[in-house]
Amino acid sequence: MNAKLLNGQTRLAINVLVKNEKNGKVSARVLGLPEYSVVSSDRNSAISELDKLITENLSGNEVISLELEIPNREHPWQKFAGMYQNSHLFDSVLTNIEANRHELNAQTLNELTNDQQEDKIA
Repeated sequence: MNAKLLNGQTRLAINVLVKNEKNGKVSARVLGLPEYSVVSSDRNSAISELDKLITENLSGNEVISLELEIPNREHPWQKFAGMYQNSHLFDSVLTNIEANRHELNAQTLNELTNDQQEDKIA
């Protein structure tokens, strides 16, 4: 929604979904505000009825923009970052992970090669 001051009046631009219903009627509703919704016989009357509904509800009231400050939340794993950076075992663990990864890659490649050879035979 965008509000503009024009000739001493506030003009509010809103996004409206106009939809042809299965029963032949036309619905119009303000996106994000489900309480502002109407169903009518045609497009123009649906828009007109929605305009009237909004105007009546906003008459004597005001629309404001409210900026909220949302606190930054720490990522749940952030507290664990770097916890092993000074461990004498860390390099050993990384070496073992790498060795296991190479072994698994070799097994997978071997299985794929065997499957391809069996496909050629069949």
